[in-house]
Amino acid sequence: MHAHPPASDIVIYTESYPPYSYLTKDGQLDGLSTRLVRRLMDETGLTYRIVLVPWTRAYRATLEEDNALIFTIARSEGREDLFEWLVQLGSIKFQLYARQEDNRFDSEINWNKAGYRIACLVDDISCLLVKGLNVPEQYIYRIAEVNRPDVTLVLAGRADLYVAEKIHNLYRLKALGVPADSLKAVKTLDAGGDLFLASGLGLKPELRAAVLAAQARLQAAGIAMTLDAADLDSLPE
Repeated sequence: MHAHPPASDIVIYTESYPPYSYLTKDGQLDGLSTRLVRRLMDETGLTYRIVLVPWTRAYRATLEEDNALIFTIARSEGREDLFEWLVQLGSIKFQLYARQEDNRFDSEINWNKAGYRIACLVDDISCLLVKGLNVPEQYIYRIAEVNRPDVTLVLAGRADLYVAEKIHNLYRLKALGVPADSLKAVKTLDAGGDLFLASGLGLKPELRAAVLAAQARLQAAGIAMTLDAADLDSLPE
């Protein structure tokens, strides 16, 4: 027989997306967003479970269940009317990164003339963003192998640029043992958004009220509820 987890007032879904939410080597759920959500939920006095599942399952369950929340979800036009956007956890912007010593780039890049090689990860948002920049296909270095990251290719001079979000990029550099000042952001892309703890439209009113009241109390006490790259150093592997 399998033991069932105890009943909770709220079930909170998230995906594995370090450094925002992930399982440590010890099998514990941690991450920048996870810590913020735990702080908030502890303030509510409600019982809760945080469940790490594939994103499609998290998304669907949050829309269908009346006691479910989800994080870290980006607020977008297509999702606007599907969710209650309860607590903003931070904002992200994607940028193009190059080697620190590479001074060829300006704010307007003519991809057809420049011939810059840009690395991106297959099945990742980075390749979608590169496609949106209208980079000629012959200049795109699509990487499928996990052990050949875009960062390494740029540092080795085999590519000129890669796409990353600031906090996630700092986390990856730390994991690779690469000094953060080895690379620099050369262009901010028109992509990103605000990240939230959200619920479906059917969330029980009393649960919604408890979450918002907890947020108000923390705000009144001067407790910051926002993602901060400075907290990366406190995260375990």
